[in-house]
Amino acid sequence: MALKEHQIRQRLGQLKERHEALESRLAGLESAPEANELDIKRIKKEKLSLKDDIKHYEDMLIPDMDA
Repeated sequence: MALKEHQIRQRLGQLKERHEALESRLAGLESAPEANELDIKRIKKEKLSLKDDIKHYEDMLIPDMDA
């Protein structure tokens, strides 16, 4: 079943919100003197994964062009 445009946009919004939340959390961790490097790496990895997902959903919104 193909997703409808509003479903894609809704999911895209959720992914972007999660990415922003991780960005804020990461900024806080990186500025803390007792920062746990493992947590920082884990958050960066999750952010990269979310970025890939965001790109995937954004690509779904681009209409196919006839060659």
